[in-house]
Amino acid sequence: MAELFLNPWSMLAGALLVGVPVVVHLINRLRYRRVRFAAMEFLLKAQKRVRRKLLIQQLLLLLLRVLLVVLLGLLAARFLGFDLSGREGRPTHHVVILDDTPSMADGWKADDGTATDAFDQAKRVLLKDIAPAAAEATAAQTLEVVRLSDLTSPRPVGRLTADSLRELETYLQPLRPGLVRATPAEGLAKAKELLAAQSSDANRVVHLLGDLRASDFDDAEAFKTGVGDLTAAGAKVFLVDTAHPARKPADRRSPAAHDNLAVLDLVPARPAVGKFEPLEFTLRVRNFGAAELTDVRFALRVNGDENKGRSVVFPSIPGGQERAVKFELTFDRLGTAEKPLERFSLVTASLETGEPGGLAVDNVRHAVVEVKDRLPILVVDGRPEKRDSRDGDSFFLRPVFRDVLGGYGWQDGTARDLETLDLSKFAFVLLLNVPALTEPAVKAVEGYCRDGGGVGVWVGPDVNAKAYDEGLYRDGAGLLPAPLAAKATDDLPETELAVRRYQISQKKLLVRNPAVRAHPALAGLYLDERGLPATDVDKLERVFGFITVRKHWPIVRGRWRDDKAVTELYCLPNDGRTANYEASIRAVVDAIPLDGPENAGYRDVLKPLRDELKRIGDTGEPLYQLANQLDDLLAEGGDSAATPKLREFWANPKTTSLKAAAVRLRDEVKFGDPLILAKQFGRGRVLLVTTTAGDTWTDWPNEPPGSASFAPVMKELGGYLSGGGVSESRPVGKPFELKFPADRFRPVVGRSVMTHDPTARPQPGQPLVTVADLKEQPLTAQGGDFVLEFTGADRPGAYLFTATGVKPGPDGTPAAEYRAVVVNVDTKESDLRRVAGDELALLAPKARLVSASESGWVDELRDRRADLSEGVWLILLLALLLAAEQWLSVRLSFHHAKEAA
Repeated sequence: MAELFLNPWSMLAGALLVGVPVVVHLINRLRYRRVRFAAMEFLLKAQKRVRRKLLIQQLLLLLLRVLLVVLLGLLAARFLGFDLSGREGRPTHHVVILDDTPSMADGWKADDGTATDAFDQAKRVLLKDIAPAAAEATAAQTLEVVRLSDLTSPRPVGRLTADSLRELETYLQPLRPGLVRATPAEGLAKAKELLAAQSSDANRVVHLLGDLRASDFDDAEAFKTGVGDLTAAGAKVFLVDTAHPARKPADRRSPAAHDNLAVLDLVPARPAVGKFEPLEFTLRVRNFGAAELTDVRFALRVNGDENKGRSVVFPSIPGGQERAVKFELTFDRLGTAEKPLERFSLVTASLETGEPGGLAVDNVRHAVVEVKDRLPILVVDGRPEKRDSRDGDSFFLRPVFRDVLGGYGWQDGTARDLETLDLSKFAFVLLLNVPALTEPAVKAVEGYCRDGGGVGVWVGPDVNAKAYDEGLYRDGAGLLPAPLAAKATDDLPETELAVRRYQISQKKLLVRNPAVRAHPALAGLYLDERGLPATDVDKLERVFGFITVRKHWPIVRGRWRDDKAVTELYCLPNDGRTANYEASIRAVVDAIPLDGPENAGYRDVLKPLRDELKRIGDTGEPLYQLANQLDDLLAEGGDSAATPKLREFWANPKTTSLKAAAVRLRDEVKFGDPLILAKQFGRGRVLLVTTTAGDTWTDWPNEPPGSASFAPVMKELGGYLSGGGVSESRPVGKPFELKFPADRFRPVVGRSVMTHDPTARPQPGQPLVTVADLKEQPLTAQGGDFVLEFTGADRPGAYLFTATGVKPGPDGTPAAEYRAVVVNVDTKESDLRRVAGDELALLAPKARLVSASESGWVDELRDRRADLSEGVWLILLLALLLAAEQWLSVRLSFHHAKEAA
């Protein structure tokens, strides 16, 4: 506008228009010829008397006419009040980040009773507010839409016109919330990239249309950086909250959120199972709402068939809490040569009772299991010549895994086999009293374990502790959980063995930390299907008093205790002497308060316990009795009449130091060397047992009644070892990577996806599970591996991969390896809590937060200011000027009144 009015030709045209009243005035003055006669002389004399007055009136009339022309010109040009900086003349590029993640399906009833959701509101804001307002701007406006679920494919709308607005509506109409989770920070980074490609003299505006959930801002720093980069580049950023209820921008708190129930996990205990063998699953759900939900039923389907599954019911899921249930399923479908992928079974959990509102997409969860005739396990016995004798290391384990537990295919091997065999086909590997491993064997076993295999190590008299320390432990970098001492404990005399054998009130397997009972290697023994303490735990541990461990290999105390990947499952009792702890016993006994009015209520329970503790210390009775007495003192030895008073006593802050000393003494006298250690190594699992698997050093496998616990414990340990390769559920839409050894496989892999929709009702004869062929995919070479970078996981289900081997199998055809990866909706979308206004103000101080229900903010998108030409005052002024001009025109004309003439 400034350039138009400062143009010389425009200024000349304006000056000519302003001069028109002057020319008309002069012409009007020269219209008559002067003729002198008597009457005219009289009139001239009269005119001279009023000349000054008439001149002023005529000049005033001329001024009014000039002013009218100027105002009419300015009214037509819409110039008054505009900024002359050039802002109005610059084009504007709008980038709309459209959140179409699963949480945008959160719905409610609109005021007119129709169903709507956050995504519908986002589309409405774009179509009814943003695009039309921007189209009204005086300069060129272009728009680009980016969906969070597909950041790689922005939708350019181009210049906003009537036609492009209709095309935008056609594009948005069929869109619905997707299955892929992405964060606003990722959308802002894409907007920055798109704006960088625009002309430097264009204005930039970014609109983020979403529900602004608290989980969207887990990476708060990335979001803050994204907004900061955009505003620093001169872009305006609008954060439009489309969730319900409407957000009030002035409210700095977190708006209310709708309730939601979601399936968090469906996890099998191990990735493969033998045909008809029960496999334990854990189903974990969470109530993200505030109200308690009762009698919530989930259906479990195997390959879409509920008849081969079952149902589970959660009696109660309190608000804001999660619950878990364990259940078992069996599988009967094996793969064939013609249909090898049928070895994989898809297990689907789906909510059947419904929920009041919330999201439907997170009510379904998938898991995948490979079914084999029997799970092969490789057992390396350090003394193979004694495999069939009772003092052999594998003699008692073989019938447990092969016959009692079932489902396992026992394969004997040697240490040499660890270097030559393909270990990936085994569910786990057992090393029983193996003296040492060569460096290639160590490398092979660690690689197998790191990729998800399980390794169980039982020691024995032939073990070379130094070789284990240097090869398998390696200062914590190896797979062994802890270093072995230089030698095993000494042989006990028969008299000492007899004493231990008859100390049946002392448990020989102890849990140092009660929380360990929830460890995957022990949970089946101590927890029921709902994750609560099992009722028959005491029955199991009662037989622990009949177990005798005659000899074991001590563990060197060190930093392995601080390694979070290492867990001590069971330990042995302390077999030291009470006399070694006399000073500590005396310190605890003397510190127990019996005097004073504040202790009067506890004297009747404390005095007998203190006296008995002193007696045990003075008489030197066995340490386990001292440990039991300290358990009673700490109210941890079971419920008794004194327990409530003791708990009240220890709750007093004044007893904190005494309690710490008593706990420290109890732990020292009760717990001895570790017996079973577990370690997470890569994706695999390791167990170290510090005594023999046979009866060389212990009677646990074969001496009743203690042997009654051997098979149940071995079952859990075997399940733990074979469960190391369970693949974590991958989120929909996110790429993942698979590696195949280049020396064993060809550089191509076949791909398929197995899906099931529990809400669909297939026609008769139609399969319940759909298997789609995704065609072959070439692999890329990286080091010694072929790598698949898979980016096509765009729907929930099981993605199956077939890698063809370079060597022929037993039937002469190329051997193949099959892998499955399960994909589900990211459960972070299930948490519908909304981010607080205060937090947004800190993360995006220069962005404007608005609600979808507001409309005033879109005036800024019209890219112009309201001026005087749009107001009523200019019209009134023009009317007054016209009236004044007409009045003066009539007054100065020759239409005088009779009296004036």
